[in-house]
Amino acid sequence: MKPIQLVLLFLFVFLLSFNSEPILAKDKNSLSIGFGSCLHQEKESPILATIQSQKFDYLILLGDIVYADSLTAKDKIPAYEKQFKRKEWKSILKDTLLLFTWDDHDYGINDSGAEYSEKIESRNIFLSYVQPRMPKNIVFGSNNKEGVFYSYWVTFHDKKIHIVIPDTRYFRSPLQKTFLSYFTGKSHYKPSSESSFSILGNEQWLWLEEEFAKPSDLLIFVSSIQVIPTEQPFEKWNNLPHEREKLIQSLYNANTKDLVILSGDRHIAEIHEYKSPNKKTLIEVTSSSLNLPLPLLPLEYDSEWKLGNAYNLENFGTLLISWKDGTLQWKSTIRDKNGDIVLEYDPLKNLSLK
Repeated sequence: MKPIQLVLLFLFVFLLSFNSEPILAKDKNSLSIGFGSCLHQEKESPILATIQSQKFDYLILLGDIVYADSLTAKDKIPAYEKQFKRKEWKSILKDTLLLFTWDDHDYGINDSGAEYSEKIESRNIFLSYVQPRMPKNIVFGSNNKEGVFYSYWVTFHDKKIHIVIPDTRYFRSPLQKTFLSYFTGKSHYKPSSESSFSILGNEQWLWLEEEFAKPSDLLIFVSSIQVIPTEQPFEKWNNLPHEREKLIQSLYNANTKDLVILSGDRHIAEIHEYKSPNKKTLIEVTSSSLNLPLPLLPLEYDSEWKLGNAYNLENFGTLLISWKDGTLQWKSTIRDKNGDIVLEYDPLKNLSLK
């Protein structure tokens, strides 16, 4: 091999290793991650000041960072402008790294999926506002720049934390409304038997399986819509049951020592624990909404996997990861707009309600 070829090969390997190197967490014995969803740009947001006071290492916005339903993507721009003029964002960014995904109201219109005609334009607008506020070198979507799915690595005491954030909007097939929804005008859905329909689409599924095959000590799976619950009639993975089952099996087979699911969308906070014999226990913590609670609407539904009751006022979630006795340990809380704990899940102690 010629000298110039050796130099080029060295540079290629160096750049490849640089781009795949996990981001290092701050050097301490605990790592804090905040998360939440549904932040209306027209509403007062005292909860942002509370989040700022927490000084999280990371904050994951789970979707609906603006409410700007429109068939024309550029009509969303004023909503983003107003949202990110809040002074709290600048203060939060001094201490915290932000990660974003979208949901229906910042993506397109209510409950929209792949049929949204201006999804390419919407993607460009979304990324133009959130990407400058995120860590560098994140690659979004497919090779053809479709969707906003990505993963992010954190190294904490030589342990690898893998944050996987799919896109549940850009590729999603149509949902099947319940019979009554056509008369009531409510967006209620029933499970579809159409096995060819998908939430993620073929290319994103391949990407997800590749991500799950990568070894990690803790996998944080982020979904804008709920994964475990099946009973509620709103948006959820179980509207396409074969997709939910495929995801659950993929989570079981993921090459990780531990995992937790974070979700939003529901305008209530809930914790679900999905147990299956000889399988990993799946924990899902749902946090919604940051400033748009709907306490007068019947949003809570019974579920065989739900722990305790839902919380239906403003809230955000926390995921505290600790280094103890050479292992990673985590617990999660839901906090109200003042920062007080209203729900808590500790894998070592199970659920406790405050």
